[in-house]
Amino acid sequence: MGSRLDRLRTGLRNDRGSLAMAVVIWAPVVVLLMAFLVDVGLLISDRTQASDYADQAARRVAQDIDQGWLKTHNVISTTGAYPGIKINVDPAGDCMPDAQQYLLDNQIADTTITSCQVTGNPTDANPYVNPQITVTLQMQYKPLFVGFALKGDTTVTGTGTATPVIPK
Repeated sequence: MGSRLDRLRTGLRNDRGSLAMAVVIWAPVVVLLMAFLVDVGLLISDRTQASDYADQAARRVAQDIDQGWLKTHNVISTTGAYPGIKINVDPAGDCMPDAQQYLLDNQIADTTITSCQVTGNPTDANPYVNPQITVTLQMQYKPLFVGFALKGDTTVTGTGTATPVIPK
């Protein structure tokens, strides 16, 4: 009777194959977690890239300086202020064409400029201000692995600003 009981105890303590079962259970969980981490990392990377594109588009607009303004308004004020640098835009301050041209010149696809504004552009009434260009754009992010968890494609928004500077 003792040997039967010993065999039963030995059989109950035998853990052969338990590691294989743990691998079968945990491997899909780990793979899914890694796929999610890759997609979230790529999403963060695309947000950074969208901001970079917006900054570059704003710089492109800032380079479109009104040369005539520089020639006719090159007078330092009595307080020592230098006249501002005027940007070529329409009267409403819209600079979309220049910003969109940046995307075309650099062959940036799946990206749309949603707004481009120049604020503080100098005028004859107030020539001593410097403009600030703000560009906002949207990009489409397509997840690689876990699109079902991120609900398909995601729109990534980036905003960038620039101020024109005359090289000395």
